[in-house]
Amino acid sequence: MRGMKELNWIRGAALVRWCLIGVAGLITIEELRSSIWLIAMGAAVASNILFVASESIESRSKLIASARNSIPYVDALVIMATLLVPSVASHNLWLLSIPLIIADSLVHHNLRRIFSLSGWTAAACLAFNMLANHTWVSLAMSFGAVVVAGAFAAGLSKAQRREVNLSRRDQRLHAVQRVGLAFAESQDLRATMELTVKAAVVEAGASCGYIMLSDDESKGPLITEVAYSPHGEFDFPQELDFGFGLSGYVAKMGQPVSVTDKNEDQSGFDGVTEGVTAAISVPLLTRGSSTPGRSAEEQVLGVMTLLSTHKADSFTADDMELLRTFAALVAVAVSNARSDERQHSTFVRTMQSLATALEARDEYTRGHSQRVCEVSLLIAERLGFGPEALEELRVGTVLHDIGKIGVPDAILNKRGRLTDDEFEIMKTHPVIGYEICTPLALSEGVLMIIRNHHEKLDGSGYPDGLKGGELPLSLRIVCVADAFDAMSSRRPYRGVMDRHTVMSEFSRGAGIQFDPVVVESLRDLLNSTRMQELYAHYWTEEEAEAA
Repeated sequence: MRGMKELNWIRGAALVRWCLIGVAGLITIEELRSSIWLIAMGAAVASNILFVASESIESRSKLIASARNSIPYVDALVIMATLLVPSVASHNLWLLSIPLIIADSLVHHNLRRIFSLSGWTAAACLAFNMLANHTWVSLAMSFGAVVVAGAFAAGLSKAQRREVNLSRRDQRLHAVQRVGLAFAESQDLRATMELTVKAAVVEAGASCGYIMLSDDESKGPLITEVAYSPHGEFDFPQELDFGFGLSGYVAKMGQPVSVTDKNEDQSGFDGVTEGVTAAISVPLLTRGSSTPGRSAEEQVLGVMTLLSTHKADSFTADDMELLRTFAALVAVAVSNARSDERQHSTFVRTMQSLATALEARDEYTRGHSQRVCEVSLLIAERLGFGPEALEELRVGTVLHDIGKIGVPDAILNKRGRLTDDEFEIMKTHPVIGYEICTPLALSEGVLMIIRNHHEKLDGSGYPDGLKGGELPLSLRIVCVADAFDAMSSRRPYRGVMDRHTVMSEFSRGAGIQFDPVVVESLRDLLNSTRMQELYAHYWTEEEAEAA
């Protein structure tokens, strides 16, 4: 894709060419009836239209490429034809070739093209002067002027090309910095990967691009996580096995690959059917954990692939380096995210085991936290919670009674109702649990569930006396689920309460102690298969006692 500065040079060159055609037409207007004049002016106009069209269209068409390459030769032929116009002033028309050469050099930066146009023009001037029997001084001046103009245009083109390259490198450096800052500051890995793919596609001038990741534990299939095309949607691969397609091959070999296909056979480009002619793909590599006496091995987390539907040589070595830089940033971010996820999962399992061991101290509360977790998730799913909110709820409910580790066994296992003093000690367990879990970098939502799962809507709960809008929906769900499990299971001081009594208690407490919407959601779930499975043992006891 062309940058704005390059497009401005193209527009400027086109304007110069139109002006030159106008000047040449004015000089030779006396020869309006001459067929040579008509041919020359028609060819000049056609050449400029061809220039504007071919430079304005980004296309992989061989016809467009041939048109671009033929313009210098058409221009040279126009100059030669114009010089044949038998006008008194036409011997000075070669002067118009100088701004043409310079304008063309500012667009293409192609020395071969510049020398070709300059050579043809110099030859035309030389031939005209010889045929017109001009003096050697005139011949040398015209020939030398064109040669000097060509040399000047070549130098100008090289300087312009250096400036363009520096500008592109500076632009790419800014793109890399922007992506790096996004990875450092953003917690949304997917959004940052989308930003990275977009930056890679734009900077490399690709038609589209995508990132595919493999399973964390095994070399399972590559799954496309993000994809981008400036032209809208495209048929990117959803899934690829290791070793299949371009991306699968790169993932298997762990090496970057750049390929072209001038025959437009898309079978090697991950099955994309957009007329792809070039592609580059790089692996997302990271170092695994090292062991004593053995260095860490590289692991392939996935691949980043760019495709082009333009000319076959669309991608350069600089594009490959840029993509490898982006891939390194993505690999580090993905590796860190997966490491955090593993640590979090290990931590939760450890705390869950601790909570289970704690509950084992009292046969009456065994499995309580897990059942509260299950009931809370059922209600939350019914109320439309998203994956992140459900995970926060799951962790909070599993750990909500962890503070009971600080409650004496004599109180925790007492058969019978607690005294007021004993109950005050029991009421400290939410704060103890909060203090245990605060240093563990848990989210505020999880910590709130641990600390405030005994709060009530009217503010009569503990330990903070929260009320009304101070209780988020997730906390209201846990309060209902916790109370429901306490009433629906056996306690030292009473048997299992029947479901009708339990729901009557909730109906009386709705709007005062419990959230009415959460209570109704629980009521709707009461006869669900999962609830029946969770409380099968207790509800069987309830029915037996009722009989």
